[in-house]
Amino acid sequence: MWSAVEYLKRHDDVSAATRWSDSLNLAADYLGALWRVPNYDCWEEFGDHVHVSTLSALYGGLRALADWQGDPARARIADAIRAFVLEEGVRAGHLIKFLGNLEVDASLLGAATPYRLIAVDDPRMVATVEKIERDLRRARAGVHRYATDSYYGGGEWVLLTAWLGWYYAECGKMTRARDCLAWVVAQADAQGELPEQVPVDLNVPSQYSEWLMRWGPIAKPLLWSHAQFLILWKALNDPSH
Repeated sequence: MWSAVEYLKRHDDVSAATRWSDSLNLAADYLGALWRVPNYDCWEEFGDHVHVSTLSALYGGLRALADWQGDPARARIADAIRAFVLEEGVRAGHLIKFLGNLEVDASLLGAATPYRLIAVDDPRMVATVEKIERDLRRARAGVHRYATDSYYGGGEWVLLTAWLGWYYAECGKMTRARDCLAWVVAQADAQGELPEQVPVDLNVPSQYSEWLMRWGPIAKPLLWSHAQFLILWKALNDPSH
């Protein structure tokens, strides 16, 4: 929803706006009615919890559509989601993975970049990123999903490192953003293909071989990794886009 509205704002595509209208409204009505209900997170895990990163995405989508359509009712739902997150989804000064879990998940970056539930320089967001750096980016290399991740042993994710770089670019911390970009580029193979993750500094090394036997090698190329690389590259080289 957020991406669709961004596209419409940038390209003034009347045809797309007409074609997508029913789908966007249906999705917005559905999310507006059910945003409090537990659901899977963006990793398709923990379906019995309410996830702060998911709520941030819902806020971003509903707020974008409300502003695009000039719909105050949808804006009120977006505001209610934001208020809920700031009341229930912040502990010890930082955003949390899901209600009842005080750890962080790297997908919490989305709360600021790009969904703007809170600003990139909001103290709660700054504290969240600092905790991501401490807990999920050991040795200042790639970013892990969350501290107890055991999927393929819980390696370093390309898309999350690019996402962190995007956040830093929005903060004006270009050296940190370029460091993230350099790490991402270094993960590409001879064909320029980027994987989902790299099996380095694993959270649970014993799980790596089990996932290899179950599903084969780590996915490569992964579209999401390539997309986040492009977003970060453009943030550094063409900030207006």
